[in-house]
Order: sequence, then structure tokens, then C-alpha cells
Amino acid sequence: MEVRSNHVYTCGCLYSGEQVTGGREAILAWAFRQGEFHGVPLAQTKAVAVIQGAANLGLDGAARKSLVFVDGASSEAQRLAVLALVRERFADLLGEIQGVQTASITVAREGERVSVSVGEIARLVVRPARLPEDAHLGSFLWYDPFMPVLDSTLATTEYNSFSGEDLERRWWSSEAGINGYMGTFHLAPGPS
Repeated sequence: MEVRSNHVYTCGCLYSGEQVTGGREAILAWAFRQGEFHGVPLAQTKAVAVIQGAANLGLDGAARKSLVFVDGASSEAQRLAVLALVRERFADLLGEIQGVQTASITVAREGERVSVSVGEIARLVVRPARLPEDAHLGSFLWYDPFMPVLDSTLATTEYNSFSGEDLERRWWSSEAGINGYMGTFHLAPGPS
């Protein structure tokens, strides 16, 4: 799941304004169902990255920093493997990692809604976008997902918040918008 502080599917007017003034924050969440990384099984592990940029994160070269949270229910070997995977595969997306924390990460599905919580620090509630009713008149797709996913679905964000102290900003939004994606990802083996 990824949620941004700007619309990924919207009208040209909103897109042009947000490209300059918005889109500087994002939260990404992973729930691993299966697989392994460097020989460590990742099934049932979870991770969340909170990203803050100096400019819109959709712009090439926008400086950014991030916090990474790895689920506390995972074993130490799993936490280290998830962190290594995130650092290795998504270094450009995350920028300078300001901190790594172990936290309770909850992923819950109720009907079509999916919520992700990182303790009291971050919370997301998303559902698949309903087109055309969730979109502004004359909307287009302006941003692809940050990372390649299989079966990606535009997501309408119903709630998005971050209240941690390790970045310069805190935010919350309960204004529904098509601000991200939901999907299944598959990572091919990396270079040896």
C-alpha cells in the first residue's frame, strides 16, 4: 500500500498545484505473505516507511528522508532481513533513513477497506477507488506507483496520519482522495 499527500489520479488544475505545493509526504506499508530474503523467511512480517521530501516525491531527484518501522512480532532475524530488503531495493525512494524502529504494526481488512496502524504513530485507511465517483471531473493518472506492483489498484485514502517526532512534519488528513495504490508486489531475485 502507498499513500501520498497528493492525488495520483485527478484533474489537471489540482495536479499542477499539488506538484508545486504538495506531495512531499508518503507512507508505504508492506505485509509479506511468503518468500525470503537472504535465506530468511519473511512470511507474516510487516514494515512501514514514512517518507518526507524537500519537494514533491514524484519529481526526479527530490531530496528525501524516511523512517522505517518493522513489526515487533517478527523475529530479530526477520526484522534485519526486512530492513536489508527495504534498504537494498528501495534506497532511492527512501532517501536518507533517519531511523529504524521496532513497532507494533497492525493490518486489518473490513470489507473492501484496509487499515494499517503503527502503534499511535501512523495510521492509514484506504479502499479501492470507485471511478468515476471518487475522481474529480476530467481526471487523469499523473503518477505511477513508487514501486512496481502486480495487480495495482488505485486507492482512495479515507484517513492518513503521522505523528512521530523524528521528522520535521506531522500530518493528518481525513479528506477522501485518490492518493495512492493498493496491490500485490513480487520481488525478483536481486543481483548476486
